[in-house]
Amino acid sequence: MYAIDAILLLAKLDSLNLEIDSLRALKEYTENFDCEAELYAIVGATKEQVADYRRKLDEAESMAGNNGPQDAARNLVSELSNSKIRCLPEFNERVSALRLKIDNIKYTEVIETGEDTYTVVYGDVLTGISLKFYGTVDKWDVIWNANKTEIDNPDFIYPGQVLKIPVQKK
Repeated sequence: MYAIDAILLLAKLDSLNLEIDSLRALKEYTENFDCEAELYAIVGATKEQVADYRRKLDEAESMAGNNGPQDAARNLVSELSNSKIRCLPEFNERVSALRLKIDNIKYTEVIETGEDTYTVVYGDVLTGISLKFYGTVDKWDVIWNANKTEIDNPDFIYPGQVLKIPVQKK
């Protein structure tokens, strides 16, 4: 009776050793498998091109978040959207969210040469000045972009500052 149990246990041990060897082989295969390179090959890009794309995407996100020049941000997002690299899992959602954010920014054309001036008084904020000149608080960034040499931080303007107010195209 013990002999039968011993034979069964030895058979079970052999089976488990085979399973362990199989799992070790699978582990070695997956460790040596370069998923990143395969993904890059699918979209036809090199590691350097993906790094450049990542840098451009970071730049576009920064431009859109800082109320920077929106034409440049739109052009960069368009360029990023046209690249197959956007299909990589790392970038897909980021590009879609950025495109949506850029599309939701109200576009304002201004004439660069035509401008009014406004002297800041106590209690003024850029959104209030925007409302006075443009009829909406959403164009405060137009005033800020025209006065970056005068205004370091759009949250802080001071009485006596003379601001350039770009004139809208009609």
